[in-house]
Amino acid sequence: MKKFLIKILLFFISVAGVDILYGVACQYMNDHSKGGGTKSRHYTCKESNEEVLIFGSSRAKHHYVPDIIEDSLCLKCYNAGEDGNGIILSYGFLKIITERYSPKLIIYDVSGYDIYEDDNMKYLDLLKPYYREPGIDSIFWQVNSRTRLMMMSKLYCFNTSCLRIIGNYIHPMTNYPKGYYAIHKAMDYEPEVMVREKETVDTLKMAFIKNFIKKAQNQGISLVFCVSPTYKVEGDEQYYDPVKQLCEQYGIPLFFDSNDPEISSDKHYFQDRTHMNDAGARLYTSKLMHQIKLHSLL
Repeated sequence: MKKFLIKILLFFISVAGVDILYGVACQYMNDHSKGGGTKSRHYTCKESNEEVLIFGSSRAKHHYVPDIIEDSLCLKCYNAGEDGNGIILSYGFLKIITERYSPKLIIYDVSGYDIYEDDNMKYLDLLKPYYREPGIDSIFWQVNSRTRLMMMSKLYCFNTSCLRIIGNYIHPMTNYPKGYYAIHKAMDYEPEVMVREKETVDTLKMAFIKNFIKKAQNQGISLVFCVSPTYKVEGDEQYYDPVKQLCEQYGIPLFFDSNDPEISSDKHYFQDRTHMNDAGARLYTSKLMHQIKLHSLL
């Protein structure tokens, strides 16, 4: 019986040892990544010092050109948009960033990921390497209280990102200058006009947007929300009503350009219905800078 108990004890010690070593290795590669999304996220959280930051989903990452913003505002800019993510990740990034400094302006591109119900656990994946940063653990607990136990394991912490982190540490395939990811393909087909369907507003996401706004205001950061152009979509104004109402409540400008007549009906500015290519992004960014200057936001 004694030998059996010793074997069980040794087994658990071995598992704990593997878990710790795995976590140390993944964390090191995450923090010293040579390229790709891993490096850009680490830069956003731990190294960025630009006066202007872009937040949001892939539409943010593809639609806002830092060079144009810098030339227009005479301020340094970094694009912190992340594919397939929204306010839950963005709020985490903002909390980490403001532990170091406060940018002058944040431009937030709003998408459905910021408003409507879906699987909120997926938005925690890219935050896992920063779980120990001040205040980040509470974001996890609000999404799912069970993460208090789950995040004790480094195997769980990096289970969905290990291969990506290794790839970006050893031989990154992509790099994002100033965080911007330019698309150079134009649509060669004509999609049907899309009509927005009614979805269920996520109260947790709305709470995070409120927290994001309050955090920015408390830090003295100018904040604007934007809806960048989409190709031939009907019902967008109602679709973004929940954010519009919050902007009115807190006095935040909302630039609604989803149906910009110069861009939204010209497929040569788009890769697909929801993502502009570089030509569209450059035109839109230039027009947005004119709006920001007009409203004297800086």
